[in-house]
Amino acid sequence: MDSYIDNDTLSSTVDYPNIGYQLTVGTLLYAIILVTVLGNILVICSVVSFRRLRTVTNYFIVSLAVSDLTIATVVMPFSAANQVLGYWSFGTIFCNIYVCLDVLCCTASIINLCMISLDRYLAITSPFTYYRRMTPLTASIMITVTYVVSVLISVVPVILGLHEDDRHRDLYDDPYFCVLLLNPTYALVSSLISFYVPTIVILFTYAKIFCVAKKHQQKIHAQEDTAKRMKVLSAKDGKKRFSMTRERKAAKTLAIIVGVFILCWLPFFILNIIDPYCFGCVPVTLFTISVWLGYINSCINPFIYAFNSDFRRAFRKLLFCYKCRGIYDRETSSIEASKTQHERRDSISHVSCGPTMAHYNDHNINAITTENNHLSPNHT
Repeated sequence: MDSYIDNDTLSSTVDYPNIGYQLTVGTLLYAIILVTVLGNILVICSVVSFRRLRTVTNYFIVSLAVSDLTIATVVMPFSAANQVLGYWSFGTIFCNIYVCLDVLCCTASIINLCMISLDRYLAITSPFTYYRRMTPLTASIMITVTYVVSVLISVVPVILGLHEDDRHRDLYDDPYFCVLLLNPTYALVSSLISFYVPTIVILFTYAKIFCVAKKHQQKIHAQEDTAKRMKVLSAKDGKKRFSMTRERKAAKTLAIIVGVFILCWLPFFILNIIDPYCFGCVPVTLFTISVWLGYINSCINPFIYAFNSDFRRAFRKLLFCYKCRGIYDRETSSIEASKTQHERRDSISHVSCGPTMAHYNDHNINAITTENNHLSPNHT
């Protein structure tokens, strides 16, 4: 390693990490990368493969998964290699691309979460107009805007060099060094736009969502109490209650996603502002841990989706691939068996025209068949 390590970014006393460190850190980091890639691919494939999951909300979740998958395939492997080797070995040009994609994907993730919170807010507060407002076209436009804004506030400044700090001028031209070193002004502005302002918007939106969800819960309890007293519950009321329950569960799941995102990325964005103002006072190890804690958020999201019953069912079907093995899961089999039994009962009911067959229509299908065999021709 060269003398630039004295800038409190790497240790000047270590040329290369020892083999034990490389094996331990390399195994851990690349295991995280593998889980992140597989998990987010599973989320994307679930929405693409199952019609039940093709909702407007899940379009935003797919967009978020694409951002996480890009981090896992284009950013995290090279960051892991940088940690394992102890130096950047991919050249200056790719370093700029790597930094741009890193900032872009992080910014896109938080803006996607903003869009998701807005989608949930409209679904819960305006359920009667939601499907008219939030169409697939509207979702596509919002996702496009997300990435355009992310490029404008992250990639463009990095390409133009607006993030550079003259105090680190010698490091920007070093082909064996690649870390995002920011000047104080850009660090503050980019952190506010990419994280703090969107996070405040998300927290405010979800606070409103849970207030409305609480009111919905009170209405549901009131309807249930009324139904118990009157011993009647219309199909319309039941459908409305089911819809409210689903919306509440979706909001709860997405709130967990937002909470995990904030916990994972908040340490990095705090250090990202402190470090430029104190000129490298943050220890390199602490800064590296905060970066990888943010990356781990991309690994956690698929596990959060598993709490949703629809995604959990889709994950199970994709992972075990029942149809590929020529069998079906128990749920599918029971549904199809029940459906077949009803079809057989209906067919016999339609064929029969005598009172005897009508009398046996509600009994087991085998009993019907047996009784039918004992009927005389006059009854048919």
